[in-house]
Amino acid sequence: MLTAQSLVGAWTLLEWQVESAESGRIAWPFGRDAEGLIVYSANGWMSATLSERTRSALSAASMRQADEATRARVATEYLAYSGRWSLEGETVVHRVMLSLNPVLIGTEQRRRAELAGSELTLSASETDAGKTRIHRLRWLRP
Repeated sequence: MLTAQSLVGAWTLLEWQVESAESGRIAWPFGRDAEGLIVYSANGWMSATLSERTRSALSAASMRQADEATRARVATEYLAYSGRWSLEGETVVHRVMLSLNPVLIGTEQRRRAELAGSELTLSASETDAGKTRIHRLRWLRP
């Protein structure tokens, strides 16, 4: 049974896939071997980080010193956000306070949650340019 307590802890990413609702075509935004970690604390804080397994090298010793093209490429290979979380029935709500992508700040990211043993699946759909995509992220409790 899905409860807030059953989500508390750290989860590592098994797979992030995106399915086109119209065609059924499946894509893997960060590749089939993407890495990720999501952490839910008992006191309502959360943090999620996903990335391509093999990341591009910077053109300098730090992000601030790297050229603009390198910074842009590295940013597209990584996703991170954190904030508060709660469970509403079978929906996990992430209230984003900090994010690599500033568009997410101040939003609620709602994910349908399914728990099967030590595996958690979070899913959500989005519509872009009239097309619907379904994100499914499978996580494992190590």
